[in-house]
Amino acid sequence: MDNLKDFESTSGGSNKKLVAIIIVESVLLAVMCFLYFTKTYTSHIQTITINQVSEEKDSLTVQYHLLLADYENIETNNDSISAQLEKEKAHIKELMTELKATKSENKAQINKLKKELKTLRDVMKSFVHTIDSLNTLNIQLTEENTKVKKQITEAKKENKQLTQKYEEAATKVAKASVIKAINTSMDSYSSKGKPANKAKKVKRLAVKFTLDENPIAPQGNKKVYIRIITPDGLMLVNKEQDTFKFEDDKITFSALREVDYKGERVDMVIYYECDEGELASGTYKTEIFCDGSLIGSTDIALK
Repeated sequence: MDNLKDFESTSGGSNKKLVAIIIVESVLLAVMCFLYFTKTYTSHIQTITINQVSEEKDSLTVQYHLLLADYENIETNNDSISAQLEKEKAHIKELMTELKATKSENKAQINKLKKELKTLRDVMKSFVHTIDSLNTLNIQLTEENTKVKKQITEAKKENKQLTQKYEEAATKVAKASVIKAINTSMDSYSSKGKPANKAKKVKRLAVKFTLDENPIAPQGNKKVYIRIITPDGLMLVNKEQDTFKFEDDKITFSALREVDYKGERVDMVIYYECDEGELASGTYKTEIFCDGSLIGSTDIALK
C-alpha cells in the first residue's frame, strides 16, 4: 500500500511537470506563431508600400518627362521669358536626375519631388498665361499699328492731293498774276526822229505796248525788259551787257525801263539806240519780259 501511494505521488508530480511543459511550449509556440505572422504581415505591408512607392516613382518619372515636353513646346519671342524658360527646363532635368537616383523605398524624397512637380506645373501655367497676354497685346498693338499706318498712308495721300491742288492753284494764281503786254508794236526812226523803214537809215527802234490791268498782280516798281532778235538770229544787247533772271537762268537784254505799276493799264515805250548802217534788212522780233515772265512780243520788217 505504501509503495502504491509513493508511485501515485511520484506519478502525480510527473504529470504536473508535463502539463507545465506542455503549457509553456504551447505559449512559446503561440508567441512564435504570432511573431511569425506579425513579421510576415509587416513584410507584406512593407512590400506593398515599396511597390506603391515604386509605382509612384515610375509615374512621377513619366510626369516629369511630360512636363519637360510641355516646357519645350512653349514658344515665345520675348527674350526675358525665353531665358526664364531655359532656367526652369534645366531645373526639371536636375530633378529628373535626382528622381532617378532616389530609391523606391524613399517615400519622403518621392513626396518632395511630387511637390516640386506641382510647383513647376503652376510656374508653367503662369508662363502660358503671361505669353498669351503678351500675344494678345501684340495682336492689339499690331492691329493698332496697321490702323495707324493706314491712317498715315491716307494722310500722306490726302496731303499729296492737297499739295497737288495747292500747286495747281498756285500755278494758276502765278499765271493769273502775270502782267500781260497788249497792243504791242514796233517802230523804227532815223537820226532826225522821223519814221524810217530802210535798215541802213534806222537810228532808233521803239517797242510800244500797254501793260494790261491785273488787280492780283504784285504792285510797285517793276523793270520791263526787251530782247530784240535780228534776222540772222542774233540779239541786240545793251552796251553794259547786263542780264536779268528768267526761268532760273540769267540772260542778256537789249533795253529796259522801270515803271510804277498799280494794277492798272500803263502805256509804255522802250527804245533801243543803234548806229546808222548797223542794222541789216529783214524782220526783227522783240520779246517783252517782266517779273521773270515773257509777257508779250512784236516784230518789224526793215527793207
